[in-house]
Order: sequence, then C-alpha cells, then structure tokens
Amino acid sequence: MSYTLTQLRGFATVAEELHFGRAAERLNMTQPPLTRQIQGLERIIGAQLIDRSGREITLTAAGETFLADARRILALTEAAPLSARRVAAGQIGTLRIGFTAIGAYAVLGEVLTAISDALPQVHIALAEEVSEVQTEQLSTGMLDLAVIRPPVPLGLESFLLHEEDLVLALPAGHRLADEPGPISLGAIADDYIGYSPEGSRYLHDVCAALVGVAEFLRTQIASQVPTMLALVRAGRGIALIPRSCTAMGVDQVTYRELEPSDSRTVRLHLAWHRDTVNPITRRAAEILRTAPSPDRT
Repeated sequence: MSYTLTQLRGFATVAEELHFGRAAERLNMTQPPLTRQIQGLERIIGAQLIDRSGREITLTAAGETFLADARRILALTEAAPLSARRVAAGQIGTLRIGFTAIGAYAVLGEVLTAISDALPQVHIALAEEVSEVQTEQLSTGMLDLAVIRPPVPLGLESFLLHEEDLVLALPAGHRLADEPGPISLGAIADDYIGYSPEGSRYLHDVCAALVGVAEFLRTQIASQVPTMLALVRAGRGIALIPRSCTAMGVDQVTYRELEPSDSRTVRLHLAWHRDTVNPITRRAAEILRTAPSPDRT
C-alpha cells in the first residue's frame, strides 16, 4: 500500500499550519477526514509524523524529515505537466547536431548562438562527421540536425544555411603571393592539392570542374582542409579552400582571391529527417531559417 498525493498535501499543510482546523480550512475540507488522512499516512510510513500530545501539535523528527521529501514530491508533481508541455513545444530537451570540420569554421558558432539564445534550456550535443555519415545518422535518428554539403538525399528536409567563395592557398614566398589583383588559375603551373572523392565528394567535384584535369598535375589529395593547408605550408602545392577556413591561421600560407571567371561558391545546408519525432528539431530549424545571415540567399 502506498500513500497518495492527497495525503502528502494534507500532511504538508498541517505541517505549515501546525493546526488541524486551519489546515482543513485551507484545503476546503472538514477536520475529521484530514485527521484520518494523516493517521493513514502514518500507518503507511510506519512512523509517527505529528506529535499530538501537547496543547499544540508539533512535528516529530520523522515528520521533519518526511516533510522535506513530501515537499519535493509535490513540487515535482506540479512541475511535471509544465515540463511535458515545454518538451512538446520544443522548449526543453536535447538537440543532437552534426557538422563537418569545415562547416565548424563557417557557421557552427552562429548556429549554436542562435539556438541557445532562443532556447536556453535546450541541451545541445555535437558530433563531427563528414556529410555522408551525417545523412545516415539523420535517417537512423542518431542526429536531429546536420550541417552538410549538397546534394541533400531524399527523405531529408533542408534549406541553404551558408555559402561562400573559394580562395587560393599559396605557400609563403610563392611567386604569386604578392601579385596585385585576383589570381587566374590558368597562370599557375604548380601542383594542385585536391580533395579526396571518397572523403570530400562535394568539394572534390566543385574544384575538379574548376581546375580541369589537364591544367594541374595532381600529386596529393586530402579529405580535410587542415591537411591540405599543412601540405601547402610545406611547399607541396596550392589548394582551393572555402574562405571561412582562412580563420585557421596557418602560418607560412598566403590566401589570394580568384579571378571572377574562376570564382566558385560552395554551400552548406541545414538538414533534418522529414519524419523527425523530436519537437525541438523543427523549432530549431525555423529559428535558423529566420536568423539574419548575410551569406544566405
């Protein structure tokens, strides 16, 4: 046999008033049923909670201890419906966001700030993965939102989150490092450090179409921009990287604009599964969709 919330409320009220009559009045009931409630509670607990031996009632040591727990139980009971409504409204809970290493430099800070400002009680869990892995994890429910490169697979909803130009990364001291004006790729004979078609398909396709297969001798490929910049720094060639990645601050590397005819824009999308069951997902997506961004079209 277990006690009821009615018994806990009755006991807490008597403990506050230290008077059965006043407590019964507060509870809109008569004194005898309140007395029976407390007696029944004491039988269930197996200890005397209220000392009735004097002219005024007092709490026993057991009653003092039980009162603290009773108040916590009552507070949780009252808060539970509100918590459930807030979860259903996407105001509290956990949001799992995936991002690429390059995407972290481009938009991750702005994404986290926008969500945290609008939904301060939502816990955000981050996972760094390439776009292909992120799309799989959206489908299996391991991620709620993902910052990915196009194309966006069927079954996912998305919108353009960010776009930026590519810039040319040159070793320090390169003959074109101090040339005035934008650089034409046609004027460069250095080895081109390309993106891996397995590890970075989108950037591989964009850059391969830009440089052409015959214009450069491709001696190195890499999946991640930090590796490419390390190769550039070592004088192993030149690379095309998203502009935001210049913030990595790799020394001995110079960044130059491309001629308009060579310029290319690369994009990041925010994606989520169309059948998501996490109410925070769509709420966060709408926050990011409407957040001001000079890079979004």
